[in-house]
Amino acid sequence: MDDSLVITKQDGHCAWLTLNQPKSRNPLSSQMIAALSAALATAYDDAQTRVIVLAAEGPVFSAGHDLKEMQKTAGESDAAFDARVKQLLADCARMMMGIVHAPKPVIACVQGTASAAGCQLVSVCDLAIAADDASFCLPGVNIGIFCTTPLVGVGRNLSRKHAMEMALTGDMFAAAQAQEFGLINRHVPGQKLSQEVKQLADKIASRSAQGIRAGKAAFYQQIDMPLAQSFAFANEAMACAVTSEGDAEEGRRAFIDKRPPKWGDA
Repeated sequence: MDDSLVITKQDGHCAWLTLNQPKSRNPLSSQMIAALSAALATAYDDAQTRVIVLAAEGPVFSAGHDLKEMQKTAGESDAAFDARVKQLLADCARMMMGIVHAPKPVIACVQGTASAAGCQLVSVCDLAIAADDASFCLPGVNIGIFCTTPLVGVGRNLSRKHAMEMALTGDMFAAAQAQEFGLINRHVPGQKLSQEVKQLADKIASRSAQGIRAGKAAFYQQIDMPLAQSFAFANEAMACAVTSEGDAEEGRRAFIDKRPPKWGDA
């Protein structure tokens, strides 16, 4: 049994990063955040890796932050407790933003429950596929707080009313509702989950890494801009891609020649 917090497995051009604390429901503790951040950084820099998949062991994808770690310890000053909690949240936010700004697509492969910051982790991935029996919640309101930070990611995926319904009720939402809300792309039978994610990851990995890297960055940069600014920005990015040498030129030539393209590695 591998006792690593995050298990890394390379499958062709796809890196599978699996949260591996099933007995404690894969919490996003400071240790898990550090381990996952390191594994992600390695995958971002690995030339062999074109797509990253986030998965988890056990019946829970991630229960979010470890509430025991969010408690003040014996002898800890108020200032030290405040600083420790803020550092944990900052480290988590940095990891989440890193996924959004990563040069490679990241897919969430969700089984079981994704709760609070675990739900946020799903929301910041570029794509997400879940098992039919997976569930999602923002339960902070149930314990007297509010899932403010998870709403940063969730609120950028869902309509405001759906996001607020999740946060205000703290209720558990089924995979079908998560798909309807826009939190996940689709849900499939649990026994087919890994196969479905692998097929999607392999398909994306067969495309131009150069084009995807530039395209992903451009999408997230323009999405929150005013419409006219978005078009101006996207036009410039598109023109740069079309007129540059490399995969864009190879893709056009392959299409005209009616042959499969030969993508570069970069």
